[in-house]
Amino acid sequence: MVGVFNNLEFWQLFFFQDQDIGVEGEFLLNDHFNLLLGRHIIALPKFILILLDWLDLLVHAYKSRTMAANYCEPCTARGMTPTAFRWCSECDEALCSECTEAHKVQKITRNHHLVETSKIPERINLSYNCSKHEHLPFDFFCGNHDVMCCQECLPQNHRSCKNVTSIDLASKNSKQSQSFIDFEEQLSFIFEALYKLNSNCKENDSRIEQQETKIRKQIAKIKEHIIKQLESLEESLLKDLTVIKDKSITRLKRQEKDIGDLITSSKAEKESLEFVRDHGSEKQAFVSIHSSKPVLDEIENKVKQLSESFADTSLTFVESVLNEKITDLGSIELKETPCSFLFVPYKQCQSQVPVVLKRPSTSFAHLYDINTKEDDLKGVTGITISDNNTLVFCDVNAGKVYFCDDNDNFLSSISSPFKPWNIAAIPGTTTAVMSGRTDPYVRFLDIRKRRFSKKVKVGQSGSGSITVTKDNIFVTIKGKIQVLDLHGMVKRIISLKQEQAVNWYISVCPNGNICYSSGNAVHCITSVGCPVFSYSSSDLLYARNAITDDADNIYVLDCESSNIHKLTSTGNLVDILWEESLSEPYVFCFSKDFSKIYIANKRGRTLSVFKKN
Repeated sequence: MVGVFNNLEFWQLFFFQDQDIGVEGEFLLNDHFNLLLGRHIIALPKFILILLDWLDLLVHAYKSRTMAANYCEPCTARGMTPTAFRWCSECDEALCSECTEAHKVQKITRNHHLVETSKIPERINLSYNCSKHEHLPFDFFCGNHDVMCCQECLPQNHRSCKNVTSIDLASKNSKQSQSFIDFEEQLSFIFEALYKLNSNCKENDSRIEQQETKIRKQIAKIKEHIIKQLESLEESLLKDLTVIKDKSITRLKRQEKDIGDLITSSKAEKESLEFVRDHGSEKQAFVSIHSSKPVLDEIENKVKQLSESFADTSLTFVESVLNEKITDLGSIELKETPCSFLFVPYKQCQSQVPVVLKRPSTSFAHLYDINTKEDDLKGVTGITISDNNTLVFCDVNAGKVYFCDDNDNFLSSISSPFKPWNIAAIPGTTTAVMSGRTDPYVRFLDIRKRRFSKKVKVGQSGSGSITVTKDNIFVTIKGKIQVLDLHGMVKRIISLKQEQAVNWYISVCPNGNICYSSGNAVHCITSVGCPVFSYSSSDLLYARNAITDDADNIYVLDCESSNIHKLTSTGNLVDILWEESLSEPYVFCFSKDFSKIYIANKRGRTLSVFKKN
């Protein structure tokens, strides 16, 4: 215990944390601390009494230093206390009117920047000292790493850097530099994004309030028809409405608070920047933008996280079908769709490319094309991988099904009794199901024996698309999706909007949502048909199938643009991936470990294998 008490840094940190106690405070602290050490702190109670004694002196010294900031510092040093009304950026001291006039005419200080003390922001980052080595000032700037360095940083981290110069030279004309301009623009950009998000929050708030009123009227209208059984059900329903509404409002208020905090932080950075721009030296401007850059980047990252988590919220009333015995009036559903405002970080906007097209080294790279020997491909439209990593794909023009081993070596092919369109392996089995472009049947395929086992009639196919989960088979018919069990028995039918009817493919996401392509758009619905999102883009010309990775991201294949759109599970665009060897792809599929992508390339006449980076 005494070892802790004998630590001078411990007591300074304990009582004053990172506050500057001044020269007087340091003198008192050292003087009394040495006195205590001389007495060896024999008795703890006695030590505490002495501690309280010099602590009182320290607090007095600290308060005196704080109060001194309101007085002219040169005059205070001469024993006078006139009020200061100007502050010198270079000298870092407050001046009275008399000292200000002297400051303006003296040769060494006449070019210094003077500002009224009332205009000094509460937060301003003008420290010349290195954050890692606080006792040393910034003396150098490394152009290779775009960082400021002190005399200790230089040999430790920048010994081999060639683009190192003094900070005085580097900061010359920094207020007119592109870095300073970018910093100002980044602040404005963040403010604009925050105000848009804040406006979006208020719109959601207003919408929910209005929709609550509308729903209450709907509930009251039903009440008129079934008044005798209504009272208890109404109470329960209104309670659900209030709970859901309150939760939504609470979440929106919390988001508004987060936005407000970011606005406050951004405003402080803006005030600091404007102050340095108008009143600081070139060196201070240079130091300020480089010292504040991590803070601004953190604010921008939080804005990005906020924008990604935003969803337009609305309430709807779903009325139950009234039977002879009324069990409930309906339910309150909370519908969330992605926020219409998509935040793109300033650096991406600055490059004037809204979405960076990834090059092969950062997205996926072509490995090889599968050799089917003498069996030429004519139009592959379906690909799947079984649990034992057998690659199976079908060719609509050749009328065949092909099999490859886990090393992508071609094994054999079999003829199909109809023109196959899509194929999907059922998880946990050695069976796959296959659909035809116009054939009204689903065919069951034994992958191990490489032969068809049975067929199930599903009605006239609209596109021949098929996909599976461990429990169900999903197959498209005109304007609808038919859900079958694993034996082919119909369980239910999901109706789709006519303008969003399935054009090519469907897939089931890990969260149970269903994605399907329709011309130049991709739509996502829940397992019961409720809309989740619709994605379209000027860069998406001809959507084919969609697949998901192990992080629940959705990948959409564009045949005409020969690229892949990467979306979040809520339909927000993450990236557009491009590879120069990709040409008019028809369909694609991930390997089981998501390390490779199989793509029916060149209008399905080549099955290409790509490595996913």
